[in-house]
Formats: sequence, structure tokens, C-alpha cells
Amino acid sequence: MTTLLTTLAWVCVTVTQLVVLSIVLRVSRSIVFAVLQAVIPYATALNVVIAVFAVVTTNWQLVAASLLLVAWIVLIILRAMLVHRPHRPAAKPMPRHAMTVVHANLLYINSTPTEAINDLLATDADIITISELTSELHEALVIHEHASRWPHRHVLLETGADGIGVWSRHQLVGMSEHRLISKPALSGTAITSTGQSVGLVVVHPTPPVNRAKTRDWTPSLKAIGDLASMMTAPTVVIGDFNTAFWHPPMRHLLRRGFRSAHLVHGKFLAGTFPVGKKTRPVVRLDHALVTSGVTVHEVHDFTVTGSDHRGISVTVSTTAHATH
Repeated sequence: MTTLLTTLAWVCVTVTQLVVLSIVLRVSRSIVFAVLQAVIPYATALNVVIAVFAVVTTNWQLVAASLLLVAWIVLIILRAMLVHRPHRPAAKPMPRHAMTVVHANLLYINSTPTEAINDLLATDADIITISELTSELHEALVIHEHASRWPHRHVLLETGADGIGVWSRHQLVGMSEHRLISKPALSGTAITSTGQSVGLVVVHPTPPVNRAKTRDWTPSLKAIGDLASMMTAPTVVIGDFNTAFWHPPMRHLLRRGFRSAHLVHGKFLAGTFPVGKKTRPVVRLDHALVTSGVTVHEVHDFTVTGSDHRGISVTVSTTAHATH
């Protein structure tokens, strides 16, 4: 029995080593690695258990290998956290001009559209962004009794899971539609009644679920960074990124100067996918990234009935003013 457990432990350690190396070496064209990279923080607990087993069985090589992996994974996590930590605002009253931006992947085959829309509008956010917006979901949105609270809108309805949209209490200017490799995106600027402005980029890039989509995955994330970098106002990039913090394409985005609202507030393990009746979300695929000039005051997630994702909410402020 001990021999079998030792063999299994070495298999787990070897697989973890390969996944960590794939992160460090920026491997992003493998479906298997993409799945395993997303959950790499949880390998910490697995390797601690293996280390304990190795100590009990006096297998010092296995102890060293497993603990080295624990240290390596913790270092990857700490590096991301320490880069973002200085950007967390000090505890003080939130500026009056702060605005809340939410995103929800509604799930294009959602069987409870009315309930999903109720959950979304119950956030009472200043700006609502949506992915996987279908005609049926859009109709439920438009006829909702509180729909008039968001008079400024830009919606792009496409087939399947490609629909995307923005509803806003604030004026939207310069709204543009983009094609980032194979998926649509929206960009523009929201201007408050007091003149503060914040750029918006709403995205839903290709997920790495088959060979063709995995090939487009990294270029899609790069295209998001390129688009957001062209925005003139301090910007919130928000959506279902189909990417976890630990995936090389996301790590590359963060190295370009974008900050994760969730990492700023230390929420690196709170997942948004997959949501099911008997499952808890274990991976964060839904993100809000911000550029210089945006302060992130609060972040939280919320339930979207019938969706396989949790929604995300960020409250931000900026001192930028509209120039027109």
C-alpha cells in the first residue's frame, strides 16, 4: 500500500512540476495545461499533504520535491499580491463621485431569463455590462420595470454566446464595436453629471476549450490589452475573460500595467466559475482590470440565477474629467 501511495504521490508532484513550469515558461497552447494552470493554487494543499506523507514514510526526496513546489506556487501567488497591494486605497470615506460597475455572463442558454435579469438589476449599479446576451435575455432586460433607470445603452446582439452590451445611468460617448480575433468587444467612455469620466472596455474573449480556440486565446488577450491601452481616459476593462490569474496570457496583461481589482483587495481564491447546484466556483474567470488613474474601493461577487458564472461588482473612482 505504501508503495502505491508513494507512486501516486510522485505522479502528482511530477504533474504539478510540469504545470508550474508551463506557467513560468508561458505555455498557453495546450488545453490540458490551461485547465491545470487555472487551479494551480489548490496544488499547494495537495503538496503539503504529500510532504506530510513523505515525512511519515521517511522519503526525504519526496519531502524536498513537494515542499519546493509549495514554495514555488506560494511565490507565484505572493508576487501577484505584492504588486497589487500598494494600490489598495486607505480606509476613508468613499468619494461622492465613485461609481459601481458590474458584469454578468448571463449564459446564452439560461432557462430563467427573468430571474437572471432581476439579479442583475438588483445590484443597482451605475454601469451594467453583460456578456452572452441573447435576444430573449435582452427582451427580459428591456421590459423590466426598472429598465428606465439606465437610459444610456449600447448593445450588440450576436448569435450564440457572442452577444454583449452596456447599460448606464451616465452618458456614454464614443462607443465603438470591435472584433478581437474572433469575439466582439465594446469600448467607450462614461461621463457623470459632475463631469468625471471613466473609460470602459467590455470583453468576452475566446475560451481555450478546443485546439482552434486555444490557438486564438493568447492573441485575444493581447488584443484586449492593445485596445485598452488606446483609451485616453482612466479605464475599467471588465468581462468574462475566460482566463484565470495564473494563466500566462493574464499574467502578461498584468505585466503591461493593468491592475486586477480583485488582487488589489486580496481576493485571489474567490471563484466565479463553474456555478452549479452542487458545485462551488473554484476559478475566477470574470475580472475587472483597471489602468492608472482608477482607484478601486470595493469588490464583490453576486449570484446570477441560471448562469454558470457569478457576477462581479467593482466600485471605482477617478479624478479624470471629460474634455468635451
